[in-house]
Amino acid sequence: DLYSNSGSLEQSPESSPQSPNEQHQQDMFCTSTMPGDCSILDASENKVGDNSPKRLCLVCGDIASGFHYGVASCEACKAFFKRTIQGNIEYTCPASSVCEINKRRRKACQACRFQKCLRMGMLKEGVRLDRVRGGRQKYRRNAESSYQVQTISPVKKSSLEDNKILATLVCCEPEWLTINSQPNPALSSGSSLQYKTICILSDLVDKELVATIGWAKQIPGFTELVLNDQMRLLQATWAEVLSLSLAYRLRKQLILLWLIFNAYVDLISNYHRHRHPYLIPDFVMDEPQATVCKADEMFNYCVQIVKRLNNLKIAKEEYLLLKALLLTNVDIQLEDSQSVLKLRETLLVALQDCVSVLRPYNSTHHLSQILLSLPLLRQTDSIIRRFWNNVRREGNVPMNKLFVEMLESSIAFR
Repeated sequence: DLYSNSGSLEQSPESSPQSPNEQHQQDMFCTSTMPGDCSILDASENKVGDNSPKRLCLVCGDIASGFHYGVASCEACKAFFKRTIQGNIEYTCPASSVCEINKRRRKACQACRFQKCLRMGMLKEGVRLDRVRGGRQKYRRNAESSYQVQTISPVKKSSLEDNKILATLVCCEPEWLTINSQPNPALSSGSSLQYKTICILSDLVDKELVATIGWAKQIPGFTELVLNDQMRLLQATWAEVLSLSLAYRLRKQLILLWLIFNAYVDLISNYHRHRHPYLIPDFVMDEPQATVCKADEMFNYCVQIVKRLNNLKIAKEEYLLLKALLLTNVDIQLEDSQSVLKLRETLLVALQDCVSVLRPYNSTHHLSQILLSLPLLRQTDSIIRRFWNNVRREGNVPMNKLFVEMLESSIAFR
């Protein structure tokens, strides 16, 4: 049993056993999904008339007219998604739910088209504001902030000490893990750099999964959910949670230059490598090494998250609440979805209160900026899963039981 077995693992987290909106708080999850374009402040760069290449609709490949419900999409897919949500329409695929969706065939199967909208990151909550009379006029737009949205008014709190959820999260945040406690028997002096690195990363992810399960159990209200729902939430979000945790650890270590053609240059000095190695205290990984391991796409997405957090100047308290919120911000089949939704709203209010205390003069704007990080994290989630599923299928790298179970169970979610 994946979840129940984690209790013993919690005590020894070395490895697994062998193995925007005024109508409602949840409506603030209307966000951008393009890496590098997740900031409201960057939206003006995408104005019509730029000499930059035309952005394509992530659903059908047609020319995108802008960001709609969190995703670069065309008018046709925008209208289709809105009509489906507002009409509460349920579709059935006449085939096997794997129909190709492109510009020519987007009308062929509504069920597969809708599923692709969700898979690309369109968020149902973003539609709800349009139901309110005059809702669109409540979006405040200008040349510098084409996609800025008006979120719920911040609730004033006198102190972060009033935030009981935050107090718990501060105490249960996992410590940094290490890899040098025991030598990996799969590694030999003749092993290639690629093989050694992937083995180390696999072991690291497995340990992080164990720590993540223990962390989730301490989130107020999480263990009150149906046990199967607890498992499904972890299976659906572990990669997002891990990528956010990693990015937060790296936010002060990674110095990047944004050069022409979006080229990244890693400027970590030897001093910083010695004081603050790249991934964990006893393991360094840079972009060339990631490329050798065919993990460069995953590496670059993680760098995007680091850049995003640095731009936000995110506080530790905000990070802790955002990470907890990730655990409930999914659209999957659950036994008791209302209880999960209630927990999600509770965590969102806690994040809102935290931002109100830390940033009293721009809390509404900053909260929306934090939530605009969600689609980038979801895209990174997909990249991470694809990489490790490829590693698992190749069968060359030993993977612990917990990691394999998480990968296999998560196939149904993505």
